[in-house]
Amino acid sequence: MEKSLPYPLTTWLNPDYLLSEKILALQKSFLKAKPFPHLQLPNFLKKEIASKLLQELKREQFYLKESDLFTFFQTNDLISTKNHFLQNFHSFLKSPEFTKYISTILSTSIKKDSLDLAGTLYLSTHHLLPHDDQLENRKIAFMFYLTSLKKKDGGALGLYSSKNNQPTTISKRYQPTFNTFILFKVSPLSFHEVEEVITNTPRITLSGWFHGQ
Repeated sequence: MEKSLPYPLTTWLNPDYLLSEKILALQKSFLKAKPFPHLQLPNFLKKEIASKLLQELKREQFYLKESDLFTFFQTNDLISTKNHFLQNFHSFLKSPEFTKYISTILSTSIKKDSLDLAGTLYLSTHHLLPHDDQLENRKIAFMFYLTSLKKKDGGALGLYSSKNNQPTTISKRYQPTFNTFILFKVSPLSFHEVEEVITNTPRITLSGWFHGQ
């Protein structure tokens, strides 16, 4: 691959996700999803692309992030990375072609060239308590899993039902699974958490937000 091009959808994505009937099915699934609009997209990228992302992300520097709400390691925003492959992935995610693709599936207007993206690393005891992600015109939150954890390992993404704009109970759980892309619409109801990791297997993701108008 060349160093500075945001390659087209056909270079990065699993071809199944480019089929018109697949896109239509995803549109319907997103709007119907409970407890708030979201999608889980397994095997989203070409396998060799996902493997390369994991390999290159491991070269980045991770910094401990800790508060009453969370404990995990995170890279700086990858807009500043010197890694050419990660630069290309960042450029791809904010490209007009990909933002149009995601906007179509999610029936949500997303600004091109407006993206937050960082690597996250959760080790044993790391967690992120319930929150809604509402900040700075965030429109769509996403997580791209680069490692897999079993149910007994913890680290699941929990999506909360809510009442009176407060989280109540976890409605759905998604275990991290390699090469799975999860997206959800940020709103006053989008309460979610990362359950405590209880294994030495690292939970590695590329996570961030697409911004709206």
